Amino acid sequence: MSWEVEWTPSGIASLHRIHWLDAGRIDAAVQRFAATGEGAVHRVPADHAVIVRLRIGRYRVLAALDPWDGVMRIWWVYRV
Repeated sequence: MSWEVEWTPSGIASLHRIHWLDAGRIDAAVQRFAATGEGAVHRVPADHAVIVRLRIGRYRVLAALDPWDGVMRIWWVYRV
């Protein structure tokens, strides 16, 4: 399944705090996961939503997958 990527305001703000080269890699990896499902993904236990954590090198992307709308909402990007 292909996902449409939607960056929340907090996701955009956290991405802007990262060096632009790393931010470009992160965005490319998010787009690749949304299109192909390719990537190191861990499902986070949640009540009703499908919450995932995408590992991109030393960074993690916290996102929610909405199967009804086909949207992947990026909530936060952080460094481990």
